[in-house]
Amino acid sequence: MYNLIMTIKEISESLNVSISTVSKALNDATDIAEDTKQKVREYAESVGYKMKVKNKAPRRICAMYERVNSDTRNNILNHVISSFTNEAIASGCEVMIDYAVTKPDDFNLNEYLVQNNFCAAFIVGMNFKSRIYKQIKSCTVPTVLLDNQISDAPLVSSISSENTIAIVSAIKHLNKNGHTKIGFLMGEKDSQVSAERLAGYIFGLARFGIEFNSDYIYYGDFTKSSGEAAASFFTKTDVTAVICCSDIMAMGLIDGLKNEGKRVPEDMSVIGFDDLNLLKFTSYNLTTMKQDFNRLGEEAFKVLAEMLEGRTAQHIMLKCKLIERGSVKPLN
Repeated sequence: MYNLIMTIKEISESLNVSISTVSKALNDATDIAEDTKQKVREYAESVGYKMKVKNKAPRRICAMYERVNSDTRNNILNHVISSFTNEAIASGCEVMIDYAVTKPDDFNLNEYLVQNNFCAAFIVGMNFKSRIYKQIKSCTVPTVLLDNQISDAPLVSSISSENTIAIVSAIKHLNKNGHTKIGFLMGEKDSQVSAERLAGYIFGLARFGIEFNSDYIYYGDFTKSSGEAAASFFTKTDVTAVICCSDIMAMGLIDGLKNEGKRVPEDMSVIGFDDLNLLKFTSYNLTTMKQDFNRLGEEAFKVLAEMLEGRTAQHIMLKCKLIERGSVKPLN
């Protein structure tokens, strides 16, 4: 077997093929065309990629979705899982993707991981009401959570975006453009992400001397339909701008406002959160807080790999970036 290091990523980029294709070619897998295998191997040898025999089986990692939905939130999770998997494969690990929703009611996460010889786990899509939420602390293998931080769990790390700071930045941008009556379209109540972004909303208002008004908050659930429903709510207030906990809700809000006879940004400014790729193919022209989904997956694996080498659990937060488009109108 070849000694898999980050060079495998460079090979994939140079040959314009996937990391998994390079990995399979270097390890003489049978489910890859011989000409592709030869092309990869010849290139690897030309750049000095050395073969090293390993005596032990690759580490097995479980990447588990706690929930599976058909909405865009799940597409975000897919993006992160894909990035994580690529990094794991590049480091010689085997990744198995599974779904907690398919498990029986008495499913025990720790027993499942141990019995299936997983050395580590990456769990996404979990909220406070998830049935495995209370089981996380008892995990006996290194585990990384996406968008959830659990204290007093020595084998559990977490990776997330700087949700609170990002919302403060969104308020700063609106305030700079003269907005002081700012609404907030929250995600599901049981989500740590929603809680952190709500905290950013409250803190951001205080930071810029804007009075907090609980009547400016609408509780959605990360779906487009909840954004559409929020439109009638906000049109009954005097808000001039709304910050949304996700792009998909922002898109729903814009559609709902249109149905209410309101235009964005002429009648109401809107800011989203995520910077989904699909925005490139729509006319929403949405100003948003960009998450780096590739880095979330990459850093999740990096943290997990460090834990497997004996490092203690840690919480990593990645910066978000304001992407200015055309859904915010200056009032001054």
